Amino acid sequence: MQELMHSSADIEEMNEKLFALTGILDFFESGDDLKAFRASDMNEVFRSDRKFGDFQTPVHLSNQVCRYLRDFLNLNPSIVIEPTFGKGNFIASATHYFPAVQTVYGVEIQKSYYWLTKKNILRQALTDPASKRPETRLFHDDIFTHDFDKSLPDSGQELLIVGNPPWITNAELGSLESSNLPKKQNFKEYKGLDALTGKSNFDICEYIILLMLETFKNGKGTLAMLCKNSVAKKIVHDLPKRNFNISDLKLLNIDAKKDFNAAADASLFVVKFGTSTEKPVCRTYKLDEPDAEISSFGWFNHKFVSNIDKYANSSVIDDCSQFTWRSGIKHDCSSVMELDSLGATLTNKLKETVEVEDNLVFDLLKSSDLKSGVVTQPPRKKVIVTQKSIGADTSFIAKESPKLWQYLMDHKSLFDARKSSIYKGKPDFSIFGAGEYSFSKYKVAISGMYKNSAFTLVLPMNDKPVMLDDTCYFLSFADIQSAVFTFAVLNSSIAQDFLQSVVFLDEKRPYTKDILMRIDLYKAAERTSFSEIQNVLEPHRSVLVTAQISEDHYQVFIEMLNSQALLL
Repeated sequence: MQELMHSSADIEEMNEKLFALTGILDFFESGDDLKAFRASDMNEVFRSDRKFGDFQTPVHLSNQVCRYLRDFLNLNPSIVIEPTFGKGNFIASATHYFPAVQTVYGVEIQKSYYWLTKKNILRQALTDPASKRPETRLFHDDIFTHDFDKSLPDSGQELLIVGNPPWITNAELGSLESSNLPKKQNFKEYKGLDALTGKSNFDICEYIILLMLETFKNGKGTLAMLCKNSVAKKIVHDLPKRNFNISDLKLLNIDAKKDFNAAADASLFVVKFGTSTEKPVCRTYKLDEPDAEISSFGWFNHKFVSNIDKYANSSVIDDCSQFTWRSGIKHDCSSVMELDSLGATLTNKLKETVEVEDNLVFDLLKSSDLKSGVVTQPPRKKVIVTQKSIGADTSFIAKESPKLWQYLMDHKSLFDARKSSIYKGKPDFSIFGAGEYSFSKYKVAISGMYKNSAFTLVLPMNDKPVMLDDTCYFLSFADIQSAVFTFAVLNSSIAQDFLQSVVFLDEKRPYTKDILMRIDLYKAAERTSFSEIQNVLEPHRSVLVTAQISEDHYQVFIEMLNSQALLL
């Protein structure tokens, strides 16, 4: 290699020789490039792996992806495009698995990766000089401003856009002081407050995939990109708004923990472009089992759902709840407001013993406590509830509960330091998520944060209602019978199928008020037999002895729901 580099000082002659050997066009653009190539520090490659939020694809995975594209999709592209080629593993795999490739086109912003990829191609060419090399055009450039060769989509040749764009949001990338950011813009065209808040934040990977689909929408071929499942979901969700000419969408799950040591649900997202489909639907598989379809998600009857088959069987209950779902208590001061109970002793997170009146102290359930069907044991936590409604005066505490008032005053600086603007201008020690519903004796609750779609029946403890925190959602009831039947209906097969068909479990908060409000309890109860209700309740009979559970009572409950439905 050294002899080849020193055989001529003329860069043009050197590039011709390197092109003949490696297929790389314009290996060096100048003498400075030659110096940079010799001096490139490979240690910098490893130091900067996460500087731009990238997870470099291991060779075994890039090989598996290309093997799947060749063997299962029968792809044989003429042109391979890698918009963020990193260490070049996808380029190496593509040229190995697709012998018909005539052109490789890659873009990479990190100079160390750019030179590493060229060195690897050169090293491989020297090892096997007889092998034919495709024409390879590598650009050290920013993908967000790169001007792609206009002849690529118009070539009429089969394209493969492959790669692994950064798994990071624009806000996170900005916090790393990275310059590798798209131009500041509201690229999803959010309006009003949505554009000013978190909704205008987006994944860099999503941006790059959309950029590729837009840039090459007039070409024909396949896009195959590794990404978080949430990114693929967002893209499929937004397809009706875009004029992409695409079809045959697939999502093939990978093990991101094993391959990238990343705590994320991720997949290979595959899209065929050049042909269109009326229904944006994406079929899911495992990359290790690409011939066994798991489910499909996308648009069905103008609804975006996570499991089309289950939704088709349960969509009849997709309407409006007869009761209003609420979220639990929000206080943003857990070190003071949440207490641990050890016998008769209360302690806070500051490891202080807390001696206060108990009239405003309630048992508290958090998301992780909502595991069993019926809560029968006292929770591990208690919470101080300072208000019965949002904005209510809190000065009464000083008179009715002087010990508690002094405790709160002793920690007032922690309340004043709460960052959320919702507390500004509100009475001291204000909370949110409190209302008349909070003090109802019976509740049916679900965790908003966990993947489990089962509902929990919450009974009072020591003649006091049990509170839930703001990671939970619940319905409240004054009588046990309505609570018990609602609990059973929500755990019925049709309600569970519906939830599992509309919820995306890779969301940070899979279950939201908006989704829960779509469950028409009347329609669900009408389609749930009393025998199924009995099956749901049977494991809990011993703690529901005060509830009247008979078929006649169930019919009265259904009629009550119907009357509520007529009022909506």
